[in-house]
Amino acid sequence: MDTTDDNQVSVMGAMGDNQASTTMPAVPAEKDPAVDHGSLLEVRDLRTYAFTKAGIVRAVDGVSFTVRAGEAMGLVGESGCGKSMTCHSIIGLLPPAVRTIGGQVLFEGENLLAKPQDDLVRYRGKKIGMILQDPLMSLNPVFTIGNQVAEVLRLDEPRLGKEKVNKKVVDILTRVKIPSAERRLRNYPFEFSGGMRQRVVAAMAVARSPRLLIADEPTTALDVTIQDQFLRLLKDMQRESGMGLILVTHNLGIVAEVCDSVAIMYAGRLVESGSVMRVYNEPAHPYTRGLMDALPRLGIRQKRLYQIEGEPPDLCGLPTGCHFHPRCTLADDRCRQEYPPMRTLASGGRAACWRVEGEASEQ
Repeated sequence: MDTTDDNQVSVMGAMGDNQASTTMPAVPAEKDPAVDHGSLLEVRDLRTYAFTKAGIVRAVDGVSFTVRAGEAMGLVGESGCGKSMTCHSIIGLLPPAVRTIGGQVLFEGENLLAKPQDDLVRYRGKKIGMILQDPLMSLNPVFTIGNQVAEVLRLDEPRLGKEKVNKKVVDILTRVKIPSAERRLRNYPFEFSGGMRQRVVAAMAVARSPRLLIADEPTTALDVTIQDQFLRLLKDMQRESGMGLILVTHNLGIVAEVCDSVAIMYAGRLVESGSVMRVYNEPAHPYTRGLMDALPRLGIRQKRLYQIEGEPPDLCGLPTGCHFHPRCTLADDRCRQEYPPMRTLASGGRAACWRVEGEASEQ
């Protein structure tokens, strides 16, 4: 835990110098009267760019979505589409060359992008928890599991005695179904399996009872059986606490099992969003339909699995018009010339495609 916090501080410190020399857009007042106060998190037109020698990488380019308390939202898309960068932008964990240049991140009505770094540090862990895809990146190999979970607890109660801290640590590890939790306090991360390490990371993420939990591909390093166990645990914790959940994943099956809503990303933008039931049963965007068609289906014999032809575009040189048009079999001249606005569909979802009918709204 020490290592993770130190890295976060050093990253933010390095980023601060770069941002000081950049003209940033005017930031609204902390309380936004236009915010939907029924939402826990409201991301509006978020734009995060990486400034490299090769050019400007539009990693997150006008992303908007809402997560309510108790809601689980899946963020889905191919590698490099901007899912993780969106999550890192929410909590302000960005490398020095990457900057959020516009938009709003409204958490419980307050714009996190308007807050100084010292305030953001207090949000991380306490109000917004995060689980990374590789637990070894979050755990310090030279400290015991008990010490690392205890350190998280002492952030809120620095004077808590050792006996009370250990009791709380055992309770938390038991909550995430670590067997013989009291005995395992003295173990080091290398003495745990991959699945058990990820449970420890989950325990640390929820130890301070955050209102929002971001899980960035938390099952990537787990086999299928352990993956299912961890997902059930994650969903149980989310339901018990009533916290919001953003689950970043490539796996549409995981989203169907865990999430209430889903947002599909492509080339730094959302192309479709809505309830899991609506998007899975009536996918509107050609990219979403391609992802759904690529899923293997039981009982259907196929000589070859479907795949979306081509590759995602280079974010330094995005194609004009709809970014998906080079891979889309339905693309026409308008698709190649103009980027479609996000449209509200009659079914209740939203999609950015010239081929869907609905009321247009800003991306």
